[in-house]
Formats: sequence, C-alpha cells, structure tokens
Amino acid sequence: MLKTKTFIGLMLTIPILLAQVSAVFAAPALQGPGLITGTVQSITLETDINTGITTVLVTMLDQNGLSKTARVSLETAITLGLVTLDGDGKPVINTSALGQSIEVVPANVILAEGADQHPIGSALATFFSGINGLTYHQIMAAHDKGTGFVVITQALWLTMKLNGDSEVFLTILDAKETGDYSAFLLDDGTTPENWGQLRKAILDSSNKKGGPGIVISNKDKNKDKNNNSDNNGNGNGNNNGNENNQENDKDKDNNGNGNSQDKDKDKDKNK
Repeated sequence: MLKTKTFIGLMLTIPILLAQVSAVFAAPALQGPGLITGTVQSITLETDINTGITTVLVTMLDQNGLSKTARVSLETAITLGLVTLDGDGKPVINTSALGQSIEVVPANVILAEGADQHPIGSALATFFSGINGLTYHQIMAAHDKGTGFVVITQALWLTMKLNGDSEVFLTILDAKETGDYSAFLLDDGTTPENWGQLRKAILDSSNKKGGPGIVISNKDKNKDKNNNSDNNGNGNGNNNGNENNQENDKDKDNNGNGNSQDKDKDKDKNK
C-alpha cells in the first residue's frame, strides 16, 4: 500500500521534475518519491588510490527486503550520520547507524559509471531497481525515441505488477507505441484494445488471488505452429490428390485394356 502511494506521488511529481529537476532533487527535505530509503546494513569507506578521494558505500534493505547500495561523498555520509570525524579529523564509520533507517536523495548518489545521467531517468532506475535486467540506459533509450517519462513510469509500474523483467517492460512500451496489444492475453482469451484496458487489466489482476489475470502470449510460436499445420495440410492434401489421380489413371488404363481384350475374344468366336 505504501509503495502504491509512493508511485502515485512519483507520477504527480514527474511534471514538476521536468520543469525544476535540480531544485527538486537537491532539496534535502524532499519526502516521498525519488528518495532511496532503507535500513542500513553496512558502511564502507573507500579511497581512490589515484585521486585520494574518499567515498562511502552504504548497503540498505528496503521495505520489501531488497538490498540496495548507494555511493555517496564523505560530506553526504557525515550529514546522514553514517560517518563521523575523529579527533584528528579522519573519517570513522559510525557503527550506531547500522540498523537505522536513512533517506538518500538520488542527486547525492555518485554514479558508478562516472558519466552524467538524467536525474529523472536515474531516479526511475533506482526506484524500479527490483525489475530484473532493467538498466538506466533502457529507460533513456525509450525516452530518446520520444516516449515521455510519465508513460515510461507507468510501463515500469505495470511491469512490476506483472512481476516481469526488462523484456516485459520493453514489450509494454512497444505495445503503447504501436497500439498493438496482441502480445497480452486476458483471462477470456481476448487481448486489450487500448492502453487504458491494458493498464486496468494488469492492475486488476495484481489485486486478484490465485491467477495472473493477464499473460504475455506466445503468438509468434503459435504462428509458426499454424504455418507448419498449413504446410502439412497442403502437403497431405496434394499428396492424397496426386495419389487419387494416379489411381484414377490406372483404372482408366485397366478399363481400356479390358475392353480391347473382350473385343478380340468376340472376333475369334465369330470366326
């Protein structure tokens, strides 16, 4: 229930983020969607041997029991209470922070790839990190093709409701883009006719017990199967037809030979 409310908040917040990304993500008092939250499991100080810069890697467990990691600067870690400074000004892990709940603003997370990332794309990748195989680049590739972040967020939410992976996410996006929803089958064997029906079917099915309510069809496999059946049918039909024609020709030949022999017998009898 909490995650549903958070998702709704995320949907309402995205238009604001599009207009004022930096201000929203930089606000330390931001509550709700976009935050990386969890119970601290471990804190690790890491110093880059080339730059000498120390960063802090924190591992958390979210409310669903999923493990999340975030790398933050030393200053951010001190602000979060993860690290303190000793008498010599050296950073020391604050062990009392273990088991405590924290909230990390995505803008304060140091990206592993070192490249600048779109803050909304990065926030979505973090929020939906439980989707197997999902990457920031898949989200941004969809956005670069012209899909808005609102639709992308909806597709990610529907994917999560289906317990799907990144392939399911891409299938949902493709259906929205093309208007072809035949990849999805409802309980009665029909397919959704539009985006609204697909969303309703998935959200309704997620509230049911004892069945998925909607599945991804194997239409391509069925198509190949039908093609094979058609080929077999045509082949059998043609073969049977050819065999019947051969039998008919054979009978014609036999009838012709039989009549000739009877005429010859009658000739001999008259003589």
